[in-house]
Amino acid sequence: MKNLNLFSVLFVFAIIVLSTSCQKKPDACFTASKTSALVNEAISFTNCSVDAESYEWTFGDGGTSTEASPSHTYTTAGSYTVTLKALSKNGKKTNEATESMTIGYDLTKLNAIKTTTSPTVDGVVDALWANAPVLTVALGETNNPPNDPSKINNCAGCHAYNSSITVNVRAVYTATDVYILSEWADPTASFTRNGSWSFATGAWAKPNTNQSEDRISFYWPIGTTTGDPYNTGGCMSKCHIYWPQESDPHPHANGPAIVDDAWLSSGRADLWHSKAARGGAVTSATGTGITVDPVSHNVTAGTFSMIGYVDDTYCDVWSGTNGEDGGRYGDAGTAAASHNRIADKSRPKWMETNPTDFADAMFITQSEIDGGECVGNATTGVSDAEAALYWPKYDTLNAVICERIHAVPTGSRGDISIGAVWSNGTWKAEIKRQLNTTNADDINFTDLAIEYLFNVAEFDNSRHGYEHRCSESKYLKFIP
Repeated sequence: MKNLNLFSVLFVFAIIVLSTSCQKKPDACFTASKTSALVNEAISFTNCSVDAESYEWTFGDGGTSTEASPSHTYTTAGSYTVTLKALSKNGKKTNEATESMTIGYDLTKLNAIKTTTSPTVDGVVDALWANAPVLTVALGETNNPPNDPSKINNCAGCHAYNSSITVNVRAVYTATDVYILSEWADPTASFTRNGSWSFATGAWAKPNTNQSEDRISFYWPIGTTTGDPYNTGGCMSKCHIYWPQESDPHPHANGPAIVDDAWLSSGRADLWHSKAARGGAVTSATGTGITVDPVSHNVTAGTFSMIGYVDDTYCDVWSGTNGEDGGRYGDAGTAAASHNRIADKSRPKWMETNPTDFADAMFITQSEIDGGECVGNATTGVSDAEAALYWPKYDTLNAVICERIHAVPTGSRGDISIGAVWSNGTWKAEIKRQLNTTNADDINFTDLAIEYLFNVAEFDNSRHGYEHRCSESKYLKFIP
């Protein structure tokens, strides 16, 4: 009986061995609908394996599947290896096939990458920005000098988008905020406005009438917009251009008339207008190893850092009540900059008594006024005697008295913070705003599955149409 049982066991074992040995080794095989794809773009895999009963897929990003012919979506750019393991009926025999995948972003769009860590908004590029792809935005040169009506409607250079300047833009976002980093070349850092004050001759003067400041702006249509006379978003992200008084279609009572590119005949758009000399240094301004031109008061070398606010405005249909600004309106609340001049515009309201350095001298904040660091008053301004006493300090620092007083903005006007650094010919600016402010005068990014149209403009020490460079329309895309 024992011999019979042993024989039975051996017989069954022999059958199993024979069955296994007779099975063919699978031949793993698959094809992919594409081997180069965009983030969040579905890729289909077609199984062409032979002599296989089951399958195990790994996609190189932690994803797996046991389907015969699965599909997969990559959420992060990079290079991945897809592996298909084909198994025989009992899994004893296997074979593998692999394919390399390259996943990237649509670099014609601004891809906002989700992050759990917020960048510090100071103009210093944190390591997390390396995960955000760069959108290189070409700009067109407008170059319309003030009061030159022959060039007001000359859009050829602007719409060619072939100026010497491009802006590299990146974006990241958290559960609550969106951050945009912009980088562009600029040979000087400019903070001297046309209304900046000098007492160099012993009398109050504004010697820098053709200067302005460095700026960058973003134009965000809130739905559909129609412009007049410029029906392109890029142009409308600019600023002012003068018309001759007698032919201006939008007259106002404040001197030479302006037709503003922001004027709309229908719709509304959000305009984020960063101004180096008007709100950009509300929080702080510092210079390190800087060289300053004594005539233009521009920084020509070194590093200049500033933290403050972007002027949050919106574009709407032109109204006679804001003819001078031709369709651009301030958001609800107060702005980060107000005029440093008395009612008759003959002298500044305030000047510092002992600015510590160039950066301190070029910006007067409301906190400095409140802290007793300035002389003057809002009605009669800085007297000649006070100016004679304190001007030599400005002169030694190659500085002028600022055109605007910096203060923390309020309401919707203060939605956007900025940190910017100019260093030896390059600006790097980081801005932050809530995804959804709930304000009617803001673009609100409430649906992260759709794309948002925008335009960029860069201003190099520009005033009224001169050295304004605009982009064609681009799209912001949120990457989950």
